[in-house]
Order: sequence, then C-alpha cells, then structure tokens
Amino acid sequence: MRFLDQHAAFAKQLRSLGRERSRLQRAQGNAPVVPLERAFQRGWEKTYVLRADIHHRPDRRVFSEVLPFVNQRVYSRTREFQSREGKPIALHPRIIPVAEWRQLAWPASHQRWFAYGHWRIEDRPWIPPHWSRHILGFRLVRSWWLEEQMRPFMITHQRVELPEVRRRLAEIERYMDMHSGWERLMRLHGRSRWWRHLSSTRSELRQESSDESHLADSFT
Repeated sequence: MRFLDQHAAFAKQLRSLGRERSRLQRAQGNAPVVPLERAFQRGWEKTYVLRADIHHRPDRRVFSEVLPFVNQRVYSRTREFQSREGKPIALHPRIIPVAEWRQLAWPASHQRWFAYGHWRIEDRPWIPPHWSRHILGFRLVRSWWLEEQMRPFMITHQRVELPEVRRRLAEIERYMDMHSGWERLMRLHGRSRWWRHLSSTRSELRQESSDESHLADSFT
C-alpha cells in the first residue's frame, strides 16, 4: 500500500470510529432510567433559597418569581466544596441570556435587580480566566435576598447499564489514545487544539508534527 493510501485509510478509520463513538454515546444517554430500591447519598449540593425575612416583605412575590431563573446548583463530594485542585466550588446566580430576558418581559420591579453586560461564566473555578466562557446577558447585582442552602445529594434513580456499549466505547477510547486519534480527528474536521501552544514547548510541538509521518505504519 502506498504511503498516501495508508494515510487515507487511517483517516477513514478515524472518522468511522468517531461516528461509531457518537452513536454509542447516544445509545448510552438514551438508555431508560429506573428508580432505585434504596436511595443513597453521593456528596452534597448547594442551591439558593429565599432569606427567611423575605417572606414577610410586601414585595416577596417579586423575589419568588425571580429566584427560579437565577437559581443554580453546585455539587461536591465533601462538605468543604473544593475542587480536586483545592479551589473553592462557589455558587453564583445564573446569568440570563438576552433572548431569554426578552421572553420574560419582566416589569421594572423585577428588572431593577439586574445589570446588562458581557459576563464571565464562573461555574468552573479550575479553568484559567483567559479560557473561561463569556455570555452577553443580565446578571443579578443585588443578591442580598438570596441564601445558600447545603443539603445531601441523594441518588434516587439509575440509568440502565449497557455492558456491550460500555465495552465497545472502552475499545475505541483505547485505540484512539494509542494512536493519538482524537487530536488527528480534530484536524480532519478542521479544528485544532490551540490551547496546546500555551503549555507545550517548541520541541514537543515539533516532535508531534514529525510523528505524523509514522502514523500510517502504526495503522497497518
């Protein structure tokens, strides 16, 4: 087999495995969810509730209507709410996107608690700030009426296990890891891992580029 034909065959194999993996993941995600005979706790969760004194205010209806749209949940295996890197897992009010804000059509009594801007999403503290996603929308700037509530995170349902799907997914992952398949599949789709240039040395990048010439041999 000629060198270029070997590369074409390897690229075809990567695309085929990528499509198969997507199908298997959809099948796994669409598996039925059944209730457990006995629920069990897996860590803790934090969410927002109204402060106790809010229920006695004449405008309590405003806060009750805003809460579902800004409320979020964060989870942790321990009560300390720290990531594996040791950074705190903080709870932040949800930013409402512009399209959703227009559909809400809130009166001034609701809108006065928000500010419009381009905000950084702070739901992943372990990601460096220059990699974080930003969103254009409305952020709650007066949150004194919110109170954090911590409670056990209970598992009450479980997705049906698909052993054959899990086994095949593991085979695909193992093959792609051995042949740097995910990086090369991204390039075939016109995407690049731009973040590697921030953490890799020039020699590492040159070595990765030179390895391209040996891909076909490892495939055949």
